[in-house]
Amino acid sequence: MNSVLVCSEKDLPNGSKKVVNFQDTPVVVLNVNDSYYAIEAVCPHQRGPLSQGAVLPKLEASFVEAGKRLDEYFSETSFTISCPWHGWEFDLSTGHHCGDSEVSLKVFNIVTESGNIYLKE
Repeated sequence: MNSVLVCSEKDLPNGSKKVVNFQDTPVVVLNVNDSYYAIEAVCPHQRGPLSQGAVLPKLEASFVEAGKRLDEYFSETSFTISCPWHGWEFDLSTGHHCGDSEVSLKVFNIVTESGNIYLKE
């Protein structure tokens, strides 16, 4: 199994990001609420730097009942990253664009071992 060392866990505190190269792909590794995520670091729209984008709770919605408005709320467990150039948003867990399911970025597996963070195939 192919893997690459990202850094030690202490070097990626909550709220921080780090860009690494994995299989010739720039990947941004994030610590969001002490959970690790890894997603392609380049926006497919115009190649904007996702590593410089804001990380926010995902806006979710559900129908209250037919003919009623949506019940909208910010998730406490799902997060997005937005491209700083044009605001395209991607779900950190799935890589899917938040408004167009046909557009997505690759997400990568993260493993922590002995206090270190690794990306693995």
